[in-house]
Amino acid sequence: MPFNMYGRRRLTKLEAALYGGIAAVLIVVLAYRLLEVMELAERSAMEATIYQLNAAVSTRVAFEVMRGGTANLQGWAQRNPFKLANMSVPNFAGELDSVGLGTQERGTWAFDASRAELVYLPRLRAGLQTSDPEGAVRFKASIGTGSSYTLVPASPYRWD
Repeated sequence: MPFNMYGRRRLTKLEAALYGGIAAVLIVVLAYRLLEVMELAERSAMEATIYQLNAAVSTRVAFEVMRGGTANLQGWAQRNPFKLANMSVPNFAGELDSVGLGTQERGTWAFDASRAELVYLPRLRAGLQTSDPEGAVRFKASIGTGSSYTLVPASPYRWD
């Protein structure tokens, strides 16, 4: 019967090359998409950290205002947001000066004490456009009217 013989023959070299080529193209496309998803996840984690810092420090600012301690809030823009928020993240490298930022590991946060900026050095940055030569994203604290605290980008960046 012809049905018993189907699938039992060896592949020709052309068929094997064709199947191998299709598998290679699929692996490359899937790997590229996986890198895009990983970069999106890193960007989302960075933005979530900034939102959490803004919320935590704003809550502390509101508490200080209710206590009547508005005089010292202007100095908060120069302080480490992680200390102000009493928040710790596992990838915070600590307070570094501008020289020490060159040794900062990828995927970590650091506070540049000399410039009073929070610096994130991303691992994956194919879609990141920033003016920083290292590809770092920098945030600066802003104390607005009504004693509002916000971390804003120190230099424009775009992460697609």
